[in-house]
Amino acid sequence: MKNSFTKLKGCQAIITSELPLVSVYMPTKNRSQLLCKAIDSVLAQDYINIELIIVDDGSTDDTPDILKQLSALHHNIRYFRFNESQGACAARNWAIQHSKGEFVTGLDDDDLFLPNRISSLIKHYDDQYAFICSSCIWDFGKRKRVIDHTEREISLTDQLSYNEATNQILVKRSRLLDIGGFDIHFVACQDYDLWTRLIIQYGNAKRIDIPSYRINDNGTSQRMIHSTNGATGYVQYLEKHKHLMNDANIANQKFMQIRRLRQPLSVIELFRQIGTGHFKSKVRYFLSSNLEIIRLLHQKFYRK
Repeated sequence: MKNSFTKLKGCQAIITSELPLVSVYMPTKNRSQLLCKAIDSVLAQDYINIELIIVDDGSTDDTPDILKQLSALHHNIRYFRFNESQGACAARNWAIQHSKGEFVTGLDDDDLFLPNRISSLIKHYDDQYAFICSSCIWDFGKRKRVIDHTEREISLTDQLSYNEATNQILVKRSRLLDIGGFDIHFVACQDYDLWTRLIIQYGNAKRIDIPSYRINDNGTSQRMIHSTNGATGYVQYLEKHKHLMNDANIANQKFMQIRRLRQPLSVIELFRQIGTGHFKSKVRYFLSSNLEIIRLLHQKFYRK
């Protein structure tokens, strides 16, 4: 892809009309206050060639009125509505199908883009990779932590053990359409499944070490990571992709199910996890899931 960035003092960039259109898809339902903050973060991007496609999945609050007003004020906001809820993945697929951009990326209605989100992904995009993604900022409320902060190529073997691609990516729209978009039968881990299928189809992905996406886990939203559906999603993921997995992949899938269910990690299971990767995080979880004082200290340090 032709590089249209010219570096200026302060690491800003001149953005020219040669830059491709990027479509941002956003499903929403009954989160009007959080939604407005998410929309503002898209409108504040330092990359100007963006369209924002919002699909209201049957909201019963003031979301429809707000979106009607915003779409009338901003030419690059397009708004669709399901009269009856069909689920977030159906909403995402609808947005992708009706998008016009060469590239697409997503934003959850309770999360935020940093101003350089789109520009940094586009700048580092390389068509040899299935997609590009970045590290993220996890907002616990009291404190924030950068996760998945190292730059790396993501192979299929890597991805089958852990969602190295995080929860959002930048990808060519045509590629998402070619593989059928999100699997609406998944109750969770739909993003993990879709990123995996992209790697299966198009080869390794690329993660950059620029944290430009903020995940809201400060108590103002209900994240899937804290629900039993999160564990069920990992079961669905294992059933769908197990034929591609090695023993280490399967061991990691078991660990993620345990963590999503917030079950204690036994000493025996911890030893079984040796040599399967991400061992430091497993030790941390072992301590917090078995020692109440560790869990309480974590909450005091990170949470409001």
